[in-house]
Amino acid sequence: MLKGLFKKKSYKGSKIQLANKKPHDSVLLWNFYVNGFNKKRISLEIGFPLLIALLTIVISVISDASVTEILQRIEKMNGQIADIVAIQIGFNITCLALIASFNRDTLQHTFSKVQEDSKESALKQLLTSFAYCIFVQTGILIFGIAYNTSITDVLNIEFLKSFKQTWKELLIYSFFLLWLAIILHSFMVFLRNVTLIYKFILVVFKKK
Repeated sequence: MLKGLFKKKSYKGSKIQLANKKPHDSVLLWNFYVNGFNKKRISLEIGFPLLIALLTIVISVISDASVTEILQRIEKMNGQIADIVAIQIGFNITCLALIASFNRDTLQHTFSKVQEDSKESALKQLLTSFAYCIFVQTGILIFGIAYNTSITDVLNIEFLKSFKQTWKELLIYSFFLLWLAIILHSFMVFLRNVTLIYKFILVVFKKK
């Protein structure tokens, strides 16, 4: 009987299909976030933070700041912005809770000027803006804590001390540029979220 089972022919052309892997939540969040991008948003949320970060790096280079000084500045900056970022995270969570508190009919009326097939997409973009900001700023807090906790030990690693000064400066300035740009980017997204929730509340109560 067992031989018969093993000898049994399979249907021609039949294949076992693996289930498609769903993208990670962070990827979905990013996709919805960039979905509503336009020139104005790119300029304000990406271009402006990069410009300010670049100007800061140029000033540091001109002032001939050492690698140790730059690392200490980053450590100090992380400590100074921690409370601000935490408050902004709380604000974004509150906004999500506020939007979720409205019933389906209220949300339908709020997006009444949007085409029927685009209402869900418009709501997703609204929610994504707040969720994305929470995601990025939580990452800033976690990485900032890890950086401030370990930076003193990192500076004492003999392997890093053996690096050429030019490479050290290039790596540290590149990191400073990227890190400052991410922080400023999250602040610009937060400011946009303040405007979004303000407009959302006005439209909700206007429709009632």
